[in-house]
Amino acid sequence: MRRGPFGRLVGSVKVRAAFAAALIVGAAFAASGAVATSLLRSTLYTSATGAARAEAFDIASFIETRGRVPRRLPVAAQEMAAQVVGVGGRVVTSSANVAGLAPMLSRLPAPGASSTGLDANVHLRPGRFGETVLDYRFAVVAQGLAGGPVRGAVLVAYSLGASDKAVALVDRTLLVVLPVLAVLVGALVWLLTGRALRPVELIRAEVAELSGGDLSRRVPVPVARDEIGRLASTMNLMLARLETATSRQRQLVADVSHELRNPLAALRAQLEVAVSDPGEDTAELLHGSVADVDRMTGLVNDLLTLARIDEGTAPASVSEVDLDELVLESAESLGRRGRVEVSVAGVGAARLRGDAAQLRRVVRNLADNAERHARSRVAFAVRDEGESVVLAVSDDGPGVPEDMRERVFERFVRIDESRSRRESGAGLGLAIVREIVRAHGGEVWVEDGAPGARFVVRLPESRRPSGP
Repeated sequence: MRRGPFGRLVGSVKVRAAFAAALIVGAAFAASGAVATSLLRSTLYTSATGAARAEAFDIASFIETRGRVPRRLPVAAQEMAAQVVGVGGRVVTSSANVAGLAPMLSRLPAPGASSTGLDANVHLRPGRFGETVLDYRFAVVAQGLAGGPVRGAVLVAYSLGASDKAVALVDRTLLVVLPVLAVLVGALVWLLTGRALRPVELIRAEVAELSGGDLSRRVPVPVARDEIGRLASTMNLMLARLETATSRQRQLVADVSHELRNPLAALRAQLEVAVSDPGEDTAELLHGSVADVDRMTGLVNDLLTLARIDEGTAPASVSEVDLDELVLESAESLGRRGRVEVSVAGVGAARLRGDAAQLRRVVRNLADNAERHARSRVAFAVRDEGESVVLAVSDDGPGVPEDMRERVFERFVRIDESRSRRESGAGLGLAIVREIVRAHGGEVWVEDGAPGARFVVRLPESRRPSGP
């Protein structure tokens, strides 16, 4: 289902990040504001109660020590009111701003004790300058009289109006400031997220323009070596691998087509001759056709082997393998063909863990390659070096030029392109050797045999071949 502009906007990473940041910051600020106003209210109320308690204690001390009750009780601030109330609830005296009013508390404490109350029955008269302190809550402290001419208590009320105003002002300020701060944080996150994701958008745009026909382009790498920079570098490495794989695939298709075209053309010609003019040469023509079919079958099998290795699905039946026995087996087969002299003087006992069929393929391919290029002699050598086993196959042929010693392990590469394909093979034998050796965790290289070439394989003794 396609989304409209609003849906795309809501789905934007920038918008989601900004909204989440504003929501989280707003909730955090709201919680912090609630805690702050609560602490402020508690502090102001505690201060008011403390002032009322101190005033009540001072008045009670004066009455108890002087033995008389003042006609009018003085108070330290206009927001305060004071009364002396007897045991029967009769107001003995009071401050001017509560003169003639009922007791501010109905329940009095025991002599010498004190009690505190809020929202008491307090209505202050207009002050000296006409101002009125009404409709506010009050903190009232009652201090029981332990002596003196009156039995009862001193009541002192302290208006909480200033405290309530301060708390209300803070609440209104937070109510305005917190949404603004949340919006500002969201906007800042939106801008920063946009700047942070700009390289990602450039990478996306570049990848969107890539096509299967042109994998040479690369995504831009940001200057900052952060997560996005590493992502861009990784994508470029991936594109390079895809380019290499695609190039190898195209080259493989071209090489296979080239390799199969000639034997197919020859096979077709031989069969057409045999059909159009059957005679005594028909058997010879068919024999040549069978040879061409065998060659194409070998080529297809080699390609299937490389394809399985490339996909990581090459068989890996791991067991203890006597490499020297595989070498002696290939040397004996080579000797029976009688084309070259075979030497196994350098073959010693060596055992390792690996796939016997794959390692046999390695030895046979190296032996066939050596026979193909040797003038008269092929030598095998195997030695156990403790943690690894080394196999060497040498010939006394023309050798491998130094600039070709790495390329000979590439697919469809031949040292002497002038030789016939029937003699030189398809150029896949050494490529298969390298892939199998790598799957076993080893390495293969070619060096000067003085004369000829020496192909050397080093394999770990207990490495399991890669694959399932």
